[in-house]
Amino acid sequence: MYARIDRQILLTESYTEIPGLSFIIRACRLKPYSYFYDEKLDKIVLYRKWFDEFGNSIELVKKKIEIRYGDLSLRNKHVPCTDLYYGLSIDRIAKMSKLVYVFAGKESPLQDCYLLAFLGLDNYLRAYMYLYGEWQRISPLQLGMKNLRILAKNRGTKYFQRLEKADNNVLPCHAGQTWLSFMPTSFNFRVIVNKEHEKLVPILGKTL
Repeated sequence: MYARIDRQILLTESYTEIPGLSFIIRACRLKPYSYFYDEKLDKIVLYRKWFDEFGNSIELVKKKIEIRYGDLSLRNKHVPCTDLYYGLSIDRIAKMSKLVYVFAGKESPLQDCYLLAFLGLDNYLRAYMYLYGEWQRISPLQLGMKNLRILAKNRGTKYFQRLEKADNNVLPCHAGQTWLSFMPTSFNFRVIVNKEHEKLVPILGKTL
């Protein structure tokens, strides 16, 4: 699909002047609303509303991006799933990825919460949230536009880095830390993360 609307995607990034927006649109598998639900236009147009497979959308308001979670305008629409690997387990997805965004925090002294977003070898983002004892598949848009832009800017990293300026309000957690690492993760990164976050060991790898 993206091959057919590549120029429209580039036009959206050019119009908003947001570096990396074309990557974000593709990586989050966003689709132009009017292309799917109104009319398919052959000419180049500026699509102002894009939606994902989880019922969320982004909308261009002037030159800014607004994310609408649980967009009510999509409630009665058929939202197609284009991810061939949607049903795979998180550890399988990790092995098929080249980059991981890690947010680790605590909802309470005894309750951990995590958000992992994997950039696959196919350049699609797949995000997961660990809360109340289980992993849940979530929309990559849950990272928020600030974090998505950080990921887009640093997607070529070959090691790992702590993200000091990341937005840690993704989950209802406090004392959060955020990293970006290439996959498979390095020994040094696993030493840092596994020391305090044992639940991530089966996914990010052991140190031994």
